[in-house]
This record gives sequence, structure tokens and C-alpha cells, in this order.
Amino acid sequence: MRFAGILLFLLSLRSLAQDCSIPFTDPMFGVAAESDLWYGNALRFDGGTDSLRLNLYKPVGDGQLERPLVVAVHGGGFTGGHRNDLNGYCSQLASMGWSCATISYRLGFYGTVLFQPPWAYDPHEVRRAIFRAAQDAKGAVRFLKGRHAQDSTSTTNVLLLGFSAGAITALHATYLDQPAEKPASASAIADVQHLFTFYPRPDLGDFDGTLNTGEFDASVIGVVGMYGGLLDTAMIDSPDGPALYTYHQTGDPIVACGHDRPYWGIGLGVPDNYPYLFGSCAIAPYAEQLGFTPGHYHSTIHAGNAHEVHDPSAIMTESAQWMRDLFCLPTPVSAIAVTQPRLDVRPVPSAGVITIANPHAGPGVVRVHDITGRQLHDERCTAWPCALDLSGAPRGAHVLTFLPDDDGALRTRIVLH
Repeated sequence: MRFAGILLFLLSLRSLAQDCSIPFTDPMFGVAAESDLWYGNALRFDGGTDSLRLNLYKPVGDGQLERPLVVAVHGGGFTGGHRNDLNGYCSQLASMGWSCATISYRLGFYGTVLFQPPWAYDPHEVRRAIFRAAQDAKGAVRFLKGRHAQDSTSTTNVLLLGFSAGAITALHATYLDQPAEKPASASAIADVQHLFTFYPRPDLGDFDGTLNTGEFDASVIGVVGMYGGLLDTAMIDSPDGPALYTYHQTGDPIVACGHDRPYWGIGLGVPDNYPYLFGSCAIAPYAEQLGFTPGHYHSTIHAGNAHEVHDPSAIMTESAQWMRDLFCLPTPVSAIAVTQPRLDVRPVPSAGVITIANPHAGPGVVRVHDITGRQLHDERCTAWPCALDLSGAPRGAHVLTFLPDDDGALRTRIVLH
């Protein structure tokens, strides 16, 4: 029964085209990076052209053929910030088995006659900045889906993630998906007038934008919004749509956790020409009323007054686990109970000889299977740590399972190179 359970587990992973033997929350792999990948040109708010680029991080030695993909969007109030700000974040995700791209998008909007941004000419300017950024994020998603073969990435297990303005962008790129949801501000509207100079504000086009349209759409299975907000919660029109994770501090003075203008806690006239946004504290009751299941929607609200994550390591682990659970649900058919903690197997990856530090006191059987369910190794371990010689096994990713004599099982992923 134990072997049958393992085989069914592995075959179910294979049918999902996703290797769910990886925790996706622990650093396990080396990382390779490609920088300054061009994904399109787009018109700026002032009529100029931006060359849009991204940095892509991928795990090394993971053996995956369809890596889950995270598209990360930096913050900066739609006037500053840079994709390089999230290089470290994406590199850390890649070490856990994700493919992660940090993207640039169009920045800037018109300020008042006297002050440059963050002061805004009127609420239309910020809405238009959000719309342009969302168009670019959608174009980046389609670009990355289009090169899935060379990156060994999934075209279905794709998520958007952002911080601050990047979270606002990611949320709108995910949920602004109907023509009727296009803000009136994104259509052709009155010019901006600065003294005797007039700056036109033409129609910004379709909500999908024009970048990399073709074989792939910009749909994602979920979005992670770190202290961001939505212009209208009604854009989330179904509990069966993309899943949602939000994080906020209750007294965030930049993007309110409730319903308020950005910079509400700063004053000095900055928030006066900003549109109202719904933050995490306002989205949560709406999502509950809409009928999101607990696993499809998660909100972490922290009692604090900062525009940041209070515990970056813990929240990164929590959000990564939440993302993983969207495509790696608990196995519906299993004849073995999987217990914690995980096996400590080193080194990963390995040239052939691995050492297991068993968290249990008793002996047990160690078995290694490839992803098709074919058994590669079977050995009984009675002393800990236990060394296994797998130099004769095929190179690649395999699943190692420890079956202790007192029942249960511990499973982990190994890579031979």
C-alpha cells in the first residue's frame, strides 16, 4: 500500500505538469539571471517612448520543465523606483524553485502648476498612470509566456506580485479585464494646462495594451499585493477568478489599509488630487462577501503604521506557501500520512552520494523514485546520519521518501547532476 500511494502521488504530479515535490519555500538551488531583456516600447505620459525591460531569475539544478512563474512589480509612487529594486527578492524566489521576473513599466504623470509629483494635476493623472502600468504588466506576462520553452516555465501557473505602486499595478493588471472596467480617465480627456502650455491626454487604448499580443493572454492564477489597493473592488467580479493575497499595516500612511486617498497620512496637499483606493482592510470584507474560499483569498493585516512589510522573511515564506498551494493542492489520493518536519538531505544538488539526517529516532526504509514513479533505490537505514550512494541513478530530479517503522512518511526532492 505504501508503494502504491507513492506511485499514485507521483503520477498525479506528472498529470498536473508541475513538480510539486519541491517545497517552493526553502532555498535549495543555485540561481541564474538574465538582465535587461526587452519586452516592448510604449508611449509615456508626455508623448515620449519608453523601452521596457525586465530581469529574469531562474533556479539552477532544479530539473523542472514547467517552473511556476512570478512577475514582480516594484513600487515608487508611479514616478520612481526601478526593476532592480526587486532583484534580491526574485533571486531568493528562484533559489526556492520559482522563475521570477522583475519588470520596468511606464512611470510619470503631470504635477500641478507649482509642484511636481507626487503632487498630481488632477485625479485623472494618477488613474492614467495606474492604467498604463497595468497595460505594461500584462505585456510582460505575455512576453514571458511566449518564451516559456527556453525558460522551462509554465504558461498556466503564472502569478503577479507587487509592492506599493507595484501592488496597485499587479492588482489592476489581474482584475481589470473587462472593457466596461476601463476608467473614464483612461479615455481621451481634457488637456493638462500649465500656464500657457497645453499637454494633450489622448485615449490610452485597450485595457490589455498592445505589447506582445498574439498566442498568449495575460491571465494569471493569482496575485500578491503588498500594501496596495484597487480603484474599485467591483473589478473582482467572481470568487472563481484569480486568487488573491493581500498584506497591509492598519495605519499605513501612504496607501491606506481602508478606503482613502494615497498619501492620506502625509498631508501637505499631496493627497488632494489623488483618487480613492480600496486597501487590504477594505478588500477583505468584499472578498468574504463575494464568497472566496479561504485558500483562494488570504489577507494578513498587521497592527502597525508603516508602509512596508513588518517581517519580510516570515511574510515571504507565507506568501510563497500560499502561491504554491494554488497549483500544488493536497494530494487527493494517498495511502500514507506525510508528517513533519521535512527530511534534511545534503548536498542539493548532489553528484551521487547524499546524507540524510533523520529527525526520527528509529530506523526505516529510504526509497527513491523518478518522476514517472519508477523506483531507483531501496535501502534500510538504521543509523543516523545515513549515507546513500546514488551515483548509478539517472541524472535529474527525483523524489526521496523515508518510511519509518513507526508508520507515516517523510518526502523531499533531490537533484542529481
